[in-house]
Amino acid sequence: MEVGTEEARYTSKITITLHGKITDPYLPIYGNKVLGVRFGILDMHGSERVPTWTVMDTTSEVGATSITLSEAVDWQVGESFAVASTSFSPREAEERVISSIDRSTADKPIISFETPLYFKHFAQIQTFGADTIDMRAEVGLLSRNVVIRGDPTDSIEDEYGATIFIHSAGDDSLTARMSYVEATNMGQASQLGRYAIHFHMIGAVHTSYLKGLSVNRSFNRAFTIHGNQFLRITDNFAYNVKGHTVFIEDGIETKNYIANNLIMMTKRSMSLLNTDSSPACFWITNPDN
Repeated sequence: MEVGTEEARYTSKITITLHGKITDPYLPIYGNKVLGVRFGILDMHGSERVPTWTVMDTTSEVGATSITLSEAVDWQVGESFAVASTSFSPREAEERVISSIDRSTADKPIISFETPLYFKHFAQIQTFGADTIDMRAEVGLLSRNVVIRGDPTDSIEDEYGATIFIHSAGDDSLTARMSYVEATNMGQASQLGRYAIHFHMIGAVHTSYLKGLSVNRSFNRAFTIHGNQFLRITDNFAYNVKGHTVFIEDGIETKNYIANNLIMMTKRSMSLLNTDSSPACFWITNPDN
């Protein structure tokens, strides 16, 4: 399956919607409402976004209708973003739609939006003796031009979204390359193994990677690595996810490269593992990653 390639990215807009309910027929192993990859090649490549996430430059108070970023971005009017909580409550993360962008100061763009902020978002680099701590609120771009989603008419109500299940036995027996794609209404709550994007018991996956994705509103994790080595997960933004968000499952997984990902508003789940009742943004079971 090909929606753009690494060399020729898909630059128009496309939305792929997966349909299904928990009571519908299942494919063996893969389930339903699923994009399954077995002994094949999946290529999905949207327009490159730089950066996929950044930090605020100055603090924004309650009621503000704009934020100032710390670097230039290619974000556009009409796209959605989320700004992280800077309090003790992660639920103070907020999602907004860009109404205008002031780029007069190129490296400090001002992003405006219509709905005022409900919470204060702190942005300072603080110094304590010889040490400095970057306390600036992170801001991630949610929108992409290539979208895969669960049917919005029932996925949210049922917490039964779409899944991307990538599995075939044997090292490098498939290739799954995804970059700058949005995955929304994903994951199937209370269903073991039905995660938003799931690499399952393949072994070595040297040619596969997930880069620059936006995974937002998932009812069962965002990225799961189970029985795989050499997978690359870089520059992604996961927002509003139930359960461990980047999940290395068994402890046998090694040599996977996970870098420069932003995880925001991870939520507890009472229907997965016991540890998901107090979930981690990154659940790392083996230090050899």
